[in-house]
Amino acid sequence: MKIFVTVGTTSFDRMVEVVDKCAAVMKGYEFIFQTADGAYIPLNGTSFDFIDNVDDYYDQSDVIITHAGAGSTYKLLELRKKIVVVPNLERVDKHQSDLANFLEENNYALVVWKVDDLFDVLKSLDKFHPDIFEKENFFKAKEIASFILS
Repeated sequence: MKIFVTVGTTSFDRMVEVVDKCAAVMKGYEFIFQTADGAYIPLNGTSFDFIDNVDDYYDQSDVIITHAGAGSTYKLLELRKKIVVVPNLERVDKHQSDLANFLEENNYALVVWKVDDLFDVLKSLDKFHPDIFEKENFFKAKEIASFILS
């Protein structure tokens, strides 16, 4: 099973380090890490800081472990990938916890609130079957523009 770990554009060393420790004992899994500008370098898989086309890694992976950034998360939901979300609660803003709540409440992703619980969650991956996220297109642009111009 291929597992892709991504932190987006902001480092999240604590998550990467814990997943790396899980990767050391999870036989039969291939881990690939995208670490941004993080200081921690994983030892149990391949890693890189940034890549031009992250979609290739999304497509090739069975599971994606990600921070709860809106851009990454919604892209993965649209791709109907199995997602494990670890909100970065060290951030000043709390939008990641809001998004993680939404994902958990709707059974769209597994959410890990405490990074140290990641191993237990990863052991249960096979049992998790996410609900399908249906994207709703936004058709209010003309209305908003008209309101602004009036």
